[in-house]
Amino acid sequence: MKPNRNKYFGEGLLIVFSVLFALFINKMFDDLQIKKKKNIAIDSIAGELYRNEAILKNWKKKHIEVRDRISKMIEGENDSLKTELRKYNFLNMGVLTDNESLFDALLTNTAWESAKATGIISEFDFETTQKLTHVYSLQDVITNRTITKIVDYYFDPNSHKLENLESILIQFQLRFWELTGQEDLMSNFYKEAIEHLKK
Repeated sequence: MKPNRNKYFGEGLLIVFSVLFALFINKMFDDLQIKKKKNIAIDSIAGELYRNEAILKNWKKKHIEVRDRISKMIEGENDSLKTELRKYNFLNMGVLTDNESLFDALLTNTAWESAKATGIISEFDFETTQKLTHVYSLQDVITNRTITKIVDYYFDPNSHKLENLESILIQFQLRFWELTGQEDLMSNFYKEAIEHLKK
């Protein structure tokens, strides 16, 4: 009877060991898959931040030029542009932008939104999540609030009453000061986040 009990006990141990080993291998495989997905997400976000940083650099240069052009007009240093503006029966934004587009590309958040949607963001450490949340939150403020305020003001019929040109220019100046200030901060946020993701 004892040899049978020992045999069953040995077989039972072997079965338990086999199940535990299979679970261990499964867990290792799952961990490897999660790590792979996390690395893909981080690489995608880093790539997105690099592209957005390049777009922002171009935006910032243009927007500072527009802001400074408007400031000089208000201060009376660039009367030729004011004269040019008055030639039209509407506010010709091309005069303020030197006939260039204000926004020739869009800042994207696709990689960030995908990481959130798939849940892989839960694998990021707290500091990484915090830095990326700051970056994308400010980016959202710039694209969905500040730029929208500029566009909305331009499409407001009162912005085309050139008898109020001084006050119209002041309103645009304030909005461009806000935009360029946010772009400056955004530039720092991009640099910090990219450096952090490189670690």
